[in-house]
Amino acid sequence: MQSTTVMSLLLQALDRVRTQAVFDRDAYESRRTALPGARLLKVLVLYQLLKSSKLRGLVRAVEEQPRLQAALGGEVARNTVSNALAHRDLAQMIEAWMAVVAAYAPWIARMGKKFARVGVVDASLIPLSLQAFAWAQYQQQSGAAKMTAVYEWAHAIPQQLVFTAGNVHDVRAAAALRWRAHWTYIFDRGYLGFAFLSGLLEAGAHFVVRFKRGVGYRILERFEVEAAPASSGIRLRSDWTVSLPGWPEVVLRMVSYQLLDGTLIRVLTDRFDLTATSVAQLYKERWTIENWWRWIKATFKIKEPLGRSENALPVQIVGAFVTDLLLRAFKHSGGFRSTLYEFVTRCQEMSLVALKDLPTTSAFRKALETVQTLLRAPNGKCKLPT
Repeated sequence: MQSTTVMSLLLQALDRVRTQAVFDRDAYESRRTALPGARLLKVLVLYQLLKSSKLRGLVRAVEEQPRLQAALGGEVARNTVSNALAHRDLAQMIEAWMAVVAAYAPWIARMGKKFARVGVVDASLIPLSLQAFAWAQYQQQSGAAKMTAVYEWAHAIPQQLVFTAGNVHDVRAAAALRWRAHWTYIFDRGYLGFAFLSGLLEAGAHFVVRFKRGVGYRILERFEVEAAPASSGIRLRSDWTVSLPGWPEVVLRMVSYQLLDGTLIRVLTDRFDLTATSVAQLYKERWTIENWWRWIKATFKIKEPLGRSENALPVQIVGAFVTDLLLRAFKHSGGFRSTLYEFVTRCQEMSLVALKDLPTTSAFRKALETVQTLLRAPNGKCKLPT
């Protein structure tokens, strides 16, 4: 424990996952001796805990910290990192992130079994200057990058990411996502597209999507609605079977409910096995991804790109996602009982402080010591998922 820090624990956690096996399938990987894929991932995770948001600050921190150099296998050059961000294959980075998810998702608390196979889909924008980022077309005089994610409700972590320019329509961006059979995906009204949702049904998945005003429908059958529990904060108004003019071959269900402020919300779904209350509650869970996007933007460094190329920013974002995942795993598996915010901010503030220098009665120190014990468990390296 003499030299163990939050930084070293993160690197130990990454070493237990054979992420380099992902990158070794690239024919050019053998030429990248200065910054192989697994090492780049480590650099990006460390960057998320450093105070500086600049590339030169990252390089300087490694240069001035012998422990970091030892953990990373030496110093890192600014040009080397820049080139890696510009040219590293994003699909490989995402696959490596998924390997880390497979290894450490069991370390994270589950939110319950009621909505165990639920994914929430939404996009978020990162404003960018068109002068500096010409690829980030959004509006006529402004630029932005769009991140579209599938957020796994049960573990409160994302499971997929699609990165596009800001002007790409939500449905077009989400068309690149992969749907899991028997999962239910929750969407806002921007994703109400018949061809889009047909593809989801063909994959054996289900959906709950907010209905748009102005879209025609025909009521086929009306069901009696139950009284929603007082704790739900909603009042059910109707439960219908409907058909849509643009999608006549599919029979769907429309559930309408009112919020406490009187707002009427209508959601469309193919789930006939749920109660109307459960359908409404499922759609209310859409806000979990909104809250997560706010969290990730406020807590980690993704709004200030390390590079200007279209490839650099999503590679950097993957590093932030991996860091978020590992810190959530550390918090839960270490038994830290206070908030995730407190744990993550302490990790950021004390990332280079040795555990032996923390107060012996500190709950933070005890949690990290528990994580250290878990990481040293004699179970060998984590295997890549098949």
